[in-house]
Amino acid sequence: MDSKVPPYFDVLIERFRQQMVSRFVHLGHWDHPSPTGLDEPPQAGDIERAVERLNEVLVDMAGLQKAQRVLDVGCGFGATLQHINERFRHMWLAGVNIDPRQLAICRQLEPLNDNELQWVGADACHLPFAACSFDRIFCIEAMFHFTSRRTFFREAARLLRPGGVLVASDIVLTESAKQVEVPRFCIEAPLRDGYGPWPDFWGEDADHRQLGTAAGLRCTCLVDATPHTLPSHRFTVPRDSDVLRDPGDPLMRAAMMLKWLHGKGHIQYVYMRFDKPHSDDARCGDACA
Repeated sequence: MDSKVPPYFDVLIERFRQQMVSRFVHLGHWDHPSPTGLDEPPQAGDIERAVERLNEVLVDMAGLQKAQRVLDVGCGFGATLQHINERFRHMWLAGVNIDPRQLAICRQLEPLNDNELQWVGADACHLPFAACSFDRIFCIEAMFHFTSRRTFFREAARLLRPGGVLVASDIVLTESAKQVEVPRFCIEAPLRDGYGPWPDFWGEDADHRQLGTAAGLRCTCLVDATPHTLPSHRFTVPRDSDVLRDPGDPLMRAAMMLKWLHGKGHIQYVYMRFDKPHSDDARCGDACA
C-alpha cells in the first residue's frame, strides 16, 4: 500500500470485499438531526441512507446536465460516479485515486446510458489532464488528506472549463480546538495515526473562500454541515466504546477522537461550490490550443 493512503482504507477495502459496506466511504447527512446528534440509538439502515443522502446533496449542488465531462478527485470506491452514471446520459466520467486497490474496485463498474468511465491513478495535486478538460469536478471528504489544499484548488481551476463548477466537502479543525487545555499532540497523534495523511492538520491554510479566490474561482455556496454529519459517529464508534477496550487499535483511537471533536464543535464539516467565471474563455482557449 502507498504510504499516502489512509490506514482506515485497509479495513474498508476488506469489508467491501466481504460485502459488509457499500461503495460510499464518507460520513452521512441527516436532513433533520437531533439537537445533540449523538443521543439517539442507531437504527438499521440509517447510515446507508445517510451516506447516500450526503452524496445526493453534493451532486445536486453541482447542477449536472447531460453530456458533461465530470471528474471525481479522491473517488474512493466510485460511488459518486456510479450515481451519476445511473442517472445521466452521454457523460464522460473520470475518477482519480492514489490507491490502485480502490481503483480496482472502481473498475468493476460498467458504463451505462451511453456514458464513458475512466479510472486514473494520480496525485490530487498533480492531475494528468489538459487545461479546461471538465465541466464539473467533485472532491468529497478527501481534501484534508492532500499535500496542499491551495495546490488542489489551483489544479481544479486549471482543469475546469469557463462556467465549470467545483463541488467539495471538507473537514477542518476550528479555532476552539486550538484552545483545548490538552497538549496538541494528544489530539493530533491519534488522528494522524488512523486517518492520516493530514498535512495541514490545524487548518493553517484552510480558508476555502480565500483559496478559491486565489485560484480564480468564485464561492457561490458554502454550507456548515457539521450538525448534519454529526450523527454518523453513532455508527463509526459503537455506543459501548466510551472506554477504549483495545488501546493498541489506532483506528478506534482515531474514530473516538474524531467523534469527540465533532461532538464538542471542534471540527467543522463544510459543503461548498465554486464556479469558474465565463470571463476565462479566452485564457482557456489559449491553454487548450
